[in-house]
Amino acid sequence: MNWFYDLGLLGGPLPIAISLLGAAALIFLLARRSGRWWLFSAASAAAAFLLALLACWAAIHVFYFWPEELPSRVVAVVALALWGLALGSATALAGVRRRGTRRMASHKVAEASEAPWPAPSPSPSRRRRLLAVASTFMVLLTAGTALNIMYGDSPTVGALLGQHPEATVAPPPSQQHAGLPTFMATAVATRWQVPPGLPAKGSVLSVPIPGTVSGLQARNAVVYLPPAYAAAQRPVLPVLVLVSGQPGSPESWLRSTDLIHQLDSFAAAHQGLAPLVVIPDPNGSDNANTMCMDSALGRADTYMAVDVPAWIKGNLDADSNPAHWAVGGFSYGGTCSLQLATRHPELFPTFMAISPEREPAVAVQRSVTVDRAFHGDTAAFDAQVPLTLLKEHRFPQSHGWFAAGAADATYSANVKILRAAADAAGMTTAGASFPGGHSWAVASEALPQGFRFVFPRLGLQ
Repeated sequence: MNWFYDLGLLGGPLPIAISLLGAAALIFLLARRSGRWWLFSAASAAAAFLLALLACWAAIHVFYFWPEELPSRVVAVVALALWGLALGSATALAGVRRRGTRRMASHKVAEASEAPWPAPSPSPSRRRRLLAVASTFMVLLTAGTALNIMYGDSPTVGALLGQHPEATVAPPPSQQHAGLPTFMATAVATRWQVPPGLPAKGSVLSVPIPGTVSGLQARNAVVYLPPAYAAAQRPVLPVLVLVSGQPGSPESWLRSTDLIHQLDSFAAAHQGLAPLVVIPDPNGSDNANTMCMDSALGRADTYMAVDVPAWIKGNLDADSNPAHWAVGGFSYGGTCSLQLATRHPELFPTFMAISPEREPAVAVQRSVTVDRAFHGDTAAFDAQVPLTLLKEHRFPQSHGWFAAGAADATYSANVKILRAAADAAGMTTAGASFPGGHSWAVASEALPQGFRFVFPRLGLQ
């Protein structure tokens, strides 16, 4: 089944085939000669568009699922799904009604003639009803595939079905350097000699990181331990903290990108060495949004800057030299990485921000963000925003890498503004643009180049 799980959902023959079948299904649902049917089709199309417009507006302005307006193409895809559902339901239910009417008429004729009535053969309405159900499913599948292509949540069939790198729920191996100095002045690559028998790949764990100081109720974090960590005399390793997008979870990095493959490939080319990668959860649920700040929404900054580093140092053989620590993320996670780098440069002097927001937000309207998170105190919010910190402070020891999708106009503009502010604040920065929009596919494509910027600073090359 590997060939099936490896089928791509973001491009290639399968999405094209689904689109063609979806178009054929929609044509089938539309194909009627009745003027009344065409009138219903036009009216249902208009209703589907208005309902999609209302639903997408409510998702942003009422439920605050996303702090940006949804693109018009998302509205169009949702409208297509609703229209296909309306056409398919009407066709199927009309078939049931016609068949029920025929049965009643047949019974009356049979009673009047008192003659046995032959068993009916499969009627066109029954066949059409079944085809309508299948066609409706196909239209919905086409719409779902289109949304997945936009955001890159499931790059392959395997990812969609859960066949992606899984994190084993287990504590990490006991520390070998507990109680010993772990502040490494030299790069790990200069003090490591690879022993025989290292595994070819690292291990991935799911572990709780309690909000001991912050009180944040976080979901389990994902931890990657490189092959070198399995050595009988393991080295003290550098640390990369990654943050997911929102909505999302730490597992999003496993499902939506080839992060683990990239780390294993790097380790294979560097004698089993790679960073300890910790992916914590600063939100607590898929749809929660703490903005990675200390606010009325939760003490996420304290969690990320106090609880998470304390857990890493207390449970992993991690280099405690902050020069060998970095933070990175995509979308919300990219914003969070820049926030941590500007609020805590002594902890995270190196960062990787992929498609970051211009500033953290829970809603399109800035006033809603300030009201919900800081009870209307704009000054308290502004004091924590990266652009404010970059304007008020200097960061000569910080290094940052920015990236965005070339077709992602909003977040590409964010990167331009943020990188200019970082440069003006004395940071050393670099950046890149990759094909695509605001998508996990861009994050996955960006990883190798981002690693080439970050890893040498962690002492890995």
